[in-house]
Amino acid sequence: MRSSGVRRQDRRSNRPGYAPPPTLIGAPPVNAQPNARRKLPSKRRRGFRPGCIAIALGVIVTLCGGLTLLTVLIGGIAYARVGDLLNERLASLDTYNPFQTTFLLDRNGRELYQIIGEGRRTRIPFAEIPKYVIDATVATEDDEFWTNIGIDIAATSLAFTNFITGDVNTAGGSTITQQLVRNVLFDAEYRSERSATRKAEEIALAIALTTRESKERILELYLNEIYYGNLAYGIEAAAQTFFSKPARALTLAESALLAGLPQAPRDLDPLNPDPAVQGAVYDRWRLVLDLMLSENFITQEEHDAALRDGYTLVPPKPPLNAPHFTFFARDQWQQLMESLGYSPDVIAAGGFRVYTTVDIEINNMAQAAVREQISRLGANNVTNGAVVVLKPITGEILAMVGSADYDNEAIDGSFNVTLGLRQPGSTVKVFTYAAALERGMSPGDVIWDTRTEIGIPGQPMYVPVNYDNTFHGPMRMRTALANSYNIPAVQTLRHNVGVAYYIDFVRRLGMTSVTGDPSLYGLSITLGGAEVSPLELTRGFSVFANEGVFVDSEAILCVLDSDGKIVYQYENSCPTGTPTPQTVDRSRLTARVLDPRIAYVISDILSDNAARSQAFGSNSILRTPFQSSVKTGTTNEVKDNWTVGYTRNVAVGVWVGNSDGSRMVNTSGVTGAAPIWNQVITTIYSNSRWLDQFKFQGQLLPDQAGVPQGMSRRSICDVRALQDPASGCPAQVSEWFLDGPAGVPDGLGGLAYPQQQPPPQPDPNSSAQLVSPGVYQAWVTRLSPEVSNAIQFSVAPGQKRPPAPIYCRVPPSLLGTASSAQQQLFIAPPPDGNDAAEAESYARSRGLAFLPTVECSADLAAAGGGFGSLPSGVVNANVTFPAPGEVLGGVPVAILGTIDFAPGQVSVYRFLIRGPQFPEWTMIGEQHSNPVVNGQLEVLYPPYVPGAYELKLEILAPDSSLIQVPITVPFNVQ
Repeated sequence: MRSSGVRRQDRRSNRPGYAPPPTLIGAPPVNAQPNARRKLPSKRRRGFRPGCIAIALGVIVTLCGGLTLLTVLIGGIAYARVGDLLNERLASLDTYNPFQTTFLLDRNGRELYQIIGEGRRTRIPFAEIPKYVIDATVATEDDEFWTNIGIDIAATSLAFTNFITGDVNTAGGSTITQQLVRNVLFDAEYRSERSATRKAEEIALAIALTTRESKERILELYLNEIYYGNLAYGIEAAAQTFFSKPARALTLAESALLAGLPQAPRDLDPLNPDPAVQGAVYDRWRLVLDLMLSENFITQEEHDAALRDGYTLVPPKPPLNAPHFTFFARDQWQQLMESLGYSPDVIAAGGFRVYTTVDIEINNMAQAAVREQISRLGANNVTNGAVVVLKPITGEILAMVGSADYDNEAIDGSFNVTLGLRQPGSTVKVFTYAAALERGMSPGDVIWDTRTEIGIPGQPMYVPVNYDNTFHGPMRMRTALANSYNIPAVQTLRHNVGVAYYIDFVRRLGMTSVTGDPSLYGLSITLGGAEVSPLELTRGFSVFANEGVFVDSEAILCVLDSDGKIVYQYENSCPTGTPTPQTVDRSRLTARVLDPRIAYVISDILSDNAARSQAFGSNSILRTPFQSSVKTGTTNEVKDNWTVGYTRNVAVGVWVGNSDGSRMVNTSGVTGAAPIWNQVITTIYSNSRWLDQFKFQGQLLPDQAGVPQGMSRRSICDVRALQDPASGCPAQVSEWFLDGPAGVPDGLGGLAYPQQQPPPQPDPNSSAQLVSPGVYQAWVTRLSPEVSNAIQFSVAPGQKRPPAPIYCRVPPSLLGTASSAQQQLFIAPPPDGNDAAEAESYARSRGLAFLPTVECSADLAAAGGGFGSLPSGVVNANVTFPAPGEVLGGVPVAILGTIDFAPGQVSVYRFLIRGPQFPEWTMIGEQHSNPVVNGQLEVLYPPYVPGAYELKLEILAPDSSLIQVPITVPFNVQ
């Protein structure tokens, strides 16, 4: 009897997909003993030799048209059930859907992986089954298949007689049709039951099935159902398992081998190297060929040729291409199917063909690039790397290399680094500057790269440093971001963005691994203090490539069921299949999360080779033959190297490091990750067939976006060239500016644009006027050394004293008496007082024009700075933020400036506000009595009623009188 058991996994190895080397068989194996081999009998009815009683019963049955015994059998044992049973069982055959192997494919149909549940099975139609397979199966299993009524009457009669007499172990002589009934229409428990009732049902159903279905249909069902061993169910899976070919390509010899296996698939295992097993397989193979010859299915010449040529076993190594992506895609597919309402059982055994987004060739190219670079970096203690390649406009993942070597346990190679959380280093500075632009910062604003110490309650002083351990003075966003300087990024987050806003911003761009709790992070979050995955980071950069549109990453393009019907397709991407009314067609889900003008500015900066040349050189590995935007990153302890870059068509993210987090030696994002990034993206662009995979709606996008509406390019003063004294701007730079407030997400997938506020009007009473972003024009008079050194700044405890002033600013009201006053240009100071003191010292050491801290008194202005000491009535007061005409949102802001005075000179100073919400002057905050130089004077909580407001600074003497005319600053609330 054939075994109906199923081996769940090859017992020789715990590794799925184990297969021994190919074996050539054309003669009995060496050292085999043919005479000692156990021969399995054919299931041919011709081989059945009943005794005299059986023959007599067979004659009776035959003479009675087979009805006498059958009537007794069915009527006596199962009559009460058979009527309903026939209808119930046979109806289930119409909906019978056996488990099948699901195939994961790349976007071009190349196999990635087989999802195997109980085993492998791929159904094929009768027309694709070779005649050799059909004839070999019939000759071996049921030589009267084409003419019988579904059962072998003589064999059935003998089995019934023996059952009556107590011989329950006699073989039942099951036909192909009976085997099909037993395997398909009975569950596993009932199938193994040895009872007259079960046998009667089997016989009745076999006869009924023969009257209902054609012999071809029965044989098709049988050959797609039967178990051949090694997890191969059905002839197609068997052909692939033992010969690595489709069933339609099987030869006579191969067909004969497979036809002999179902009786004892465990004992007749062609892949078992045991000589005894190989001998049994060989004998069985010869027996099948002999049976085919005796049944005239083949000629003597065909028989002899098959024996002479033998067969070659070619067991395939089940494919596992792009393993990190494949297992990621498998999980994504299962989640997708669950969301579509499919049960776990159907998902596991449905026989789907799943087209994924990956391109095997591109993935293999990226894998090779990682391996080559890691091998070059062996002396630098670098052992691992990862790559993600995305199609930004659709989010499709075309490559996902999760490690340098999937099979290398020493580097934990099977772990998919592209999904693991790592510190991203300086790559995330792009999000800091993008958020700053959204919050109103201008690309032309000056950022000071000088020493800064930031006090954090309960923690040591935070002192950020640059990668090159030097300071670079005043600069604009383009220079700061392109050269990846750390201090400007920290200052931008500190003064223009805020940690909480930054977290919300990056989560909006898809980096949801960054939690929403600001208390978990500090200002170092802008340098990579919050861990993200390479996939998240590359997806976040894709928002800039998409002009501010977020598209989630996608791994599944198309799902076909076992009948070739389209279950699901993304962006109409099924290369084959038949759509049905139930087909789920899904287009990319987009959300505009960023003003396209901001995306354009960031992309423009990241593609500016000249701007980054100061740190990286003019011909660095970041430069490509086409225009691309790119950013590197290295963590402080050199545990992670990154490079992420993109065009509108292709986004590539690269990580290099060690799985165990150990430090690398003498590497950076430029030397570690960037060579991989450059090789991957330039190789894609040099291969037109690969680049075609990134087309959207049949065409590639321009690599760089066009200039969005609502922005303009302007020439502004280059602050790095502003040497003291600066009567004019010696050098200009060109920069992009937003012409109006940045749009912010409206919660509905679009942007809301704040109302355009009128441009700020210069304050006629101010001693300094903003004439270019970050550049002030002021009338000043130079102070004599005696006066300069005599000025003592009364600063708060812990605040740094500014250096002795060179100039004092002459207010417009004193210009008539300031005979030595000159009009000059100066660089704006940082907003923090301590930073301003450091910036002024830096400016002095390099001859840069720094905005004077001191405002002239009437005596100083008239004397041209010649007094030997500062007159007792001088109070140095100014407000630097908000600037006149500033537009504020609903977020608290610091009022910045200077109020410096001698001891006993000032009682208190205070701020008042007037506007739509406050018809009368209303004090905000508290009254203060300590001097502040270039620091925070108060906190302003913007009114909730939009409109035009005024802020007023009053300074009171000990007798409560005003020491000077109050300073007023107009601003707007949106």
